[in-house]
Amino acid sequence: MDFKPYGRGAFGQLTKAHAGKPLIVHYWSVTCPPCLVELPQWAKIAAEKKGFDIVFVNTDGDDERARAQARIEKVGLSRAEHYGFADAFVEKLYFEADSAWRGELPFTALVAPDGGVVTVTGAVDDPLIVEWLEKRVRK
Repeated sequence: MDFKPYGRGAFGQLTKAHAGKPLIVHYWSVTCPPCLVELPQWAKIAAEKKGFDIVFVNTDGDDERARAQARIEKVGLSRAEHYGFADAFVEKLYFEADSAWRGELPFTALVAPDGGVVTVTGAVDDPLIVEWLEKRVRK
């Protein structure tokens, strides 16, 4: 499993590549305890997904990437689409996803088929994420 580079313009490229289909872009880090606690929930969502795409973006630097990869493998997310921050100017990467985002994690962007974006700072059980998933995930 390799992390694709996530640099300037990556958020726009992802939304364009997945246009016309609901997309979840989930940002996480191995240094974020809530992120690690919820990764198994994301693994379950990814395994059950129907009708939407999901992309995971690791915000750690290269020095933590091995730990991130080990965590992904441990929770069963190896087959998912993974990116890793590849730009030292992280504030620009935050801004591209949401102009109000300052790097708090976990962070999730819910992208509608028409390109509309709703962002959520916090855990996967946030009511906005739950409602968005319930509307799009068939059990």
